[in-house]
Amino acid sequence: MTTDLSGKRILVTGATGFIGGHLARKLHGEGADVLALERTPGKGDALARDGIAVVKGDITDRAQMATLFGSQNVQIVMHIAAWLGGRPFSNFRLVNVDATRLLAELSARYGIERFVFTSSIAVYGPHGDADVDETTPLKPYNSPYADTKIQAESTVQEIARSTNLPFVIVRPGMVYGPGSRGWTIRLAQWARSGKLPLIDGGHGTAYPVYIDNLVDLLVACATHPAAVGEIFNGVDDGPVTYAEFLGGYMAMIPTHRAIRLPGWIPKILTTLANPFYPETSLIYLADQLSGRGWVSNRKAKDRLGWTPHVSLKEGLANSEAWLREMGILDE
Repeated sequence: MTTDLSGKRILVTGATGFIGGHLARKLHGEGADVLALERTPGKGDALARDGIAVVKGDITDRAQMATLFGSQNVQIVMHIAAWLGGRPFSNFRLVNVDATRLLAELSARYGIERFVFTSSIAVYGPHGDADVDETTPLKPYNSPYADTKIQAESTVQEIARSTNLPFVIVRPGMVYGPGSRGWTIRLAQWARSGKLPLIDGGHGTAYPVYIDNLVDLLVACATHPAAVGEIFNGVDDGPVTYAEFLGGYMAMIPTHRAIRLPGWIPKILTTLANPFYPETSLIYLADQLSGRGWVSNRKAKDRLGWTPHVSLKEGLANSEAWLREMGILDE
C-alpha cells in the first residue's frame, strides 16, 4: 500500500477519541503534519505530549471550521468524529449529517486532496443470514445512529457529484483493541460479571476489526489512487463467531458465565421494547447477535492491497495485556 504522507497537512476530527487518536499517532509517525481537532479543552493533551499539533474547534460551528480551513492549508481531511448515542437526539443529525456536510463543502471549496469519511457497517441494518458488501442497497431502519450515517454518506456523495470532491467512505465493524470503550473495556467488564450475551450458543457472526488494522485501511484510503470515489468495509478476516470474539474476553477472566438464550427470545423482547428506546435499534442488536451473514472485506483487499495483519488471536492478546496494565480486569 502507498503511504507517502511526509509533510502532508492532515486534519483529523475525532482525534481525541479512540479511533481518531490511534489514527493521528499513526499519521504523525508516517511524517504527516497532523492537526488534531479538540472540542473539549484538555482532551488533546496526550496527543500534544506526543508532538501532535492540537487545534481547538467544533465541527458543528460553521465560523470556526471556515476559519480553520482558511488559515491552516489543510491537504487531507480524516473525518472520524460522530455522535454515537445519548441525548439530545437532535445531535445525531447535527453532528453526523450537518457537520459532515459542512466539512465536505469546505473541503471542496479549499481544494482538499482527499476527504475520508468514517461511516459504519451499521448502515447495512439487520441482514440476518445474508452476506453484504459495498454494493448492498442501504435502507433507513429507525436507528438514529445508522440512519444519520446513511444520510451522511449520501451527503458526501452528493457534494462530490457537484464539486468533484475526492472522497472515500470507510465502514468499520466492531473496532476493538487497547483504549476501546465499547468493544474492549465494556466487554471485559461484562465478561467479569457474566453479562456477555451468547445467543444461540454464540454461533452468530461478529464483525471485529482490530484498531491497527482499521488505521492501516484509513491510511490506505488517504493515499491510494484507487480509493477515490469508493466505499470500503473495514472488518477483519472471517467469518468470526460471537463465541470466538466474546469467548476471547471470557477467557481473560477466565469464566464460563454468560447470558445464554435461544435466538427467538431476544428477538421477541427487542421487538416489544424497541419503541421505548428510540436512541438504540434493539432489533438490529438482536439480529446482529444471532445472524450468520458476513460483511465482506474483499474490495479493500483487492483494490487497495489492504490486509488485516493483526489476527483475532493477536488482537485479543494485545487487548488483554492492555486491560491488565490498566487494572480493568481486576476491577
